[in-house]
Amino acid sequence: MQVGLNTTSLSGNGALNHSVQPHTVAQNAPVRQKLPATASDYPASPLITTRPQRYSVQLNDQLTTLQQADHYLGQLEQHLLDYRHASRRGGQAQQQKGAELSQWLEKRPALSGSSVDRQLRPVLQGEARVTFHSPELAQMLQKGTMSSRMFSLSDGRQTQHSAVVAGEDLAPGQYKMLMSNALRRVGVQVHDQQGALTFSTTEKQWPQIEQTLSVRDMDAKSSAYTLLTTFADPCRTDELLQSVSQGSSRTQDGLQQALDVIGDQRAQMAAQQEKARQLIDGMARFPQAESAVKASESLGGVLDHANHNYQVLAQAVNGQARLSSQTVRSLLS
Repeated sequence: MQVGLNTTSLSGNGALNHSVQPHTVAQNAPVRQKLPATASDYPASPLITTRPQRYSVQLNDQLTTLQQADHYLGQLEQHLLDYRHASRRGGQAQQQKGAELSQWLEKRPALSGSSVDRQLRPVLQGEARVTFHSPELAQMLQKGTMSSRMFSLSDGRQTQHSAVVAGEDLAPGQYKMLMSNALRRVGVQVHDQQGALTFSTTEKQWPQIEQTLSVRDMDAKSSAYTLLTTFADPCRTDELLQSVSQGSSRTQDGLQQALDVIGDQRAQMAAQQEKARQLIDGMARFPQAESAVKASESLGGVLDHANHNYQVLAQAVNGQARLSSQTVRSLLS
């Protein structure tokens, strides 16, 4: 007489195999990994759509920055319109509106939450930066000027130093890279556009760069530091402040140019806000309430079948446990 013994097993992930589970549940397809978001991809769509819970805080920060920039530019646009209207009449009304506009421009970092830069462009990621020039610094980065140098930068409380040591066997390209790294340590980034060297730093650090960035030639006998000459690119906020304070004949042209720039920036931000709204809507798994109810009912049925099969498996295991080990070995042999 032959005795057959049907056994069931649990898979490694806890699901019943097909001999016990008559209904199979469709597995979700693995999420395809996407490349990290770049600065131009706003908001970070690959991140918030694949892992929304982890990046919900980051998305909230980005949207908050977007709203701050749009609010500031909207208020600035209204101040510009009010001042243009008052300047046509002149008198005390023009002075009052000019003072309000100047105050709004001077307090831009605080009023915008650092979300708008000196060119009246929104800064949705990172920090607002200032592009500046320094002929002396650019000359140090050219070929044939390799020398050991020490840079110094002070904020009034402490002084930062960054050194470059030029060896005899150092190639010009390596020296330029070492100089760029040394400047980066004091907050200066080098930009090379077809041989034309420019520099940039954060708006917060620009006053320190402008007033205290110094260099010392370590190969020279003198240990004195030389203050580097730096000047920033013309910015729209300074031009507006100067026009309002002087009341020049070109004020109207400057106001119109600023209004055009603000209008373009706000139009782009409106498109970005719509993109963010669509991405947030796309994160919803069930666009309609009925589909969510049907999915929950289907899941409940699958779990009910799994519970029944688990009870059957438990009875089989308990029944086997009542047999003696000698019987089980003889049956399996």
